[in-house]
Amino acid sequence: MPSASRPLNVLWLIDHVCWDGSLHGGGRLFYNLLPAFDPNRVVAFPYFLRASDEVRRVFASAPVPVTVLDKGRYDPTTLSALLRICRRHSIDVMHLFCYASSTFGRTAGAMLRIPTVIHDFDTQIYFPYPLYLRVADRLLASGTGRAIAASPMCRAYMRDVRRVPADRIELMAHAVPDEKFTASQTRDEARTALGWDPGVTVFCAVTKLGPDRGNETLLRAFARLRETHPLARLVIVYKPTYYHRVPKSYATIPWIHDTAAMREQIQKLAEELGITRSVLLVESLDHPDSYVTASDVVIVPFEDERFSSVHLLESCARGRPAIATDLGEQRELVEHEISGLLVPPRDEAALAAAMARLMEDASLRARLGEGAAARAREFRVGSVASRLADLYERLVADRGHAPPRARGAAC
Repeated sequence: MPSASRPLNVLWLIDHVCWDGSLHGGGRLFYNLLPAFDPNRVVAFPYFLRASDEVRRVFASAPVPVTVLDKGRYDPTTLSALLRICRRHSIDVMHLFCYASSTFGRTAGAMLRIPTVIHDFDTQIYFPYPLYLRVADRLLASGTGRAIAASPMCRAYMRDVRRVPADRIELMAHAVPDEKFTASQTRDEARTALGWDPGVTVFCAVTKLGPDRGNETLLRAFARLRETHPLARLVIVYKPTYYHRVPKSYATIPWIHDTAAMREQIQKLAEELGITRSVLLVESLDHPDSYVTASDVVIVPFEDERFSSVHLLESCARGRPAIATDLGEQRELVEHEISGLLVPPRDEAALAAAMARLMEDASLRARLGEGAAARAREFRVGSVASRLADLYERLVADRGHAPPRARGAAC
């Protein structure tokens, strides 16, 4: 039980982060957000249930060390391990990411009377929603202290499928590291380093290749733009999508596991549209900063609301206005005519018109860029960490424990 003399001890537990070592979703929060907590308010204890070798290598240099429990999805010893961890660290709140963590964690929380927060980044698109999880979610939903959804679609899923009461769910898109707000190079310096013409307007998409990402619509829109604006350039900073499990709707796509074919299709379309010399494909999704810095406008052309892009806010942090499709996370993050422009998904004419508008109006680009930077500051790691600390303190107070120590009080 917390007392007025110490900060809250919070268990952060996730099933696993991306197997290939990419940092997105929960992985980024563990890496970037944990160091931002005020130690006078929150002491976090981070754990992975399991991790691939690639993830272990990435987190070997993490600012806050993470312990890997090496527990499989169905390992019945997970519950007893969590009970021991909670007692060892005198845990006051459990912040639980993904299914196994939220199932075992909420069960442990109910047994020890510890408030729980569950946090989701996706819906059940990669594997069926099994009966045992459905039953567990229904039994545990009413005792869930709070739920955090990474996107509007995820929020609806937590409410309608996982049965968490709607008034306990809040949206938290991403947390932007402080270093994303400063660049080691100016736009022109970055262009010189990349060998880009300083006089052209560059549109940049930081994305993955694969179905519903909108890259084909983007190429067709860019081809339209080039008919009237020959100085436009497009760079797609990408990574192929490596499916750990293939969504059912993609199961019949013959190239769904062929990452080389994903790139070949994009290249072939660019050739057919006659824009190859004006389009640059760069496989550098994990290190896109120099390309964003050298660009003028960022484009997020997703055609499915389940997709989420941390790179959207990180590009906004660099003062780059966004053109994004009007759905899902983009609709929540991009304020139309304030921090960017929203266009209908799969509408190449509307996308081309938005690109032309920003290319022709430098003052509009500058105004939207300032708005984008202001919007990104709302998601700075320090702001998000403070918001979470507020949440943890409310949960502890609501549970009837002693109030946490006042902010700024001496240790």
